[in-house]
Amino acid sequence: MMNIRIANFPPGTTVDEIREFLGTSDDIEDILISDAGDSDDVIAMVKVTAGRAGAAGMAEFIDGKFFKERRLSAQVMTHLNE
Repeated sequence: MMNIRIANFPPGTTVDEIREFLGTSDDIEDILISDAGDSDDVIAMVKVTAGRAGAAGMAEFIDGKFFKERRLSAQVMTHLNE
C-alpha cells in the first residue's frame, strides 16, 4: 500500500473532482484532501494498492499535469505504519 501526494489543487477542490481527474483505476483505494495551513494549495493524499513501482509510475504520470489551470506536483510517500 502506497500513498501519492498531489499538491497545488485550487481551493474548493472536492474528492469527487480529484477522482474524476485521476480516472477509473482499481489501484485507487482512498483519497483524502487537506488545505491545512494554506487554503490556496489543496493537497490530496491518494492511497493506492499498487506497489512502489506502480505508485511511482502513477505519480510520474500525474506530475506536471494541469488541473483547472494549476500545475500539479505528485510524489510517492511511504505509508506511515510501515
